[in-house]
Amino acid sequence: MRILNSATYGLVLGTALLWAPCSTGAEVDFEAEVKKHMNDPIGCGCSKQDETDLESRIKQVEAAIKEYESQIKEWEAKEKSAKESLFLTNDNRGSVQGSVGFRMSTVRTANARSFAAETDAGCTTKIDPDATSCLRGALQDHESVHKKACEANKSLNPFVDWRDKQRVVDYMKEEQAGYRKESERLQQELQKMKKYCSLDKSIRWALERAAADRERLREAYENVDGLRKVLR
Repeated sequence: MRILNSATYGLVLGTALLWAPCSTGAEVDFEAEVKKHMNDPIGCGCSKQDETDLESRIKQVEAAIKEYESQIKEWEAKEKSAKESLFLTNDNRGSVQGSVGFRMSTVRTANARSFAAETDAGCTTKIDPDATSCLRGALQDHESVHKKACEANKSLNPFVDWRDKQRVVDYMKEEQAGYRKESERLQQELQKMKKYCSLDKSIRWALERAAADRERLREAYENVDGLRKVLR
């Protein structure tokens, strides 16, 4: 992969030197700066809206985690009192989700965007196609927790929802784990954004071109390698 990276770096750097003037007006060693940040992760976006979305979602996710912790303790006490396991129903699931949703709504930034995601009883994950690149990965990470639980427990009968035999407490612990996974990704995206977006626009442009060219070269290499194996 070093050959691909070197070729890409030379190509994009030459183009950037010709077409990407420094936007700050300050003297910048362009080549040195691009080389310095060549292996840095590309930020998901640099708009104020993207930053608002991430910060708002982080607050919402933290609120959800705390509310699930409270609900878990409450339902564990109910089970102890009833001396039996309490299983998930549409009613108690709706009640729990309502409480969590309310807590999340109280900390949401007014103009922040949010997008839906779900994993159905057949373990198929669906994410709003309009979800931004800053939020999509975190939603996927969250749903990966549900997908894993689904694949480990789903019924062979496609008309039976495996959650009908799930304890309320276990359901909430699963949801909490999903939000924790989402939180980790959101924090990572925000940190990448702050570091990446602090760079001069021309440097970012060069890095994005380099990343795109590396991906095209990688795909071309895989296609050639695949063809070589077929022809053997």
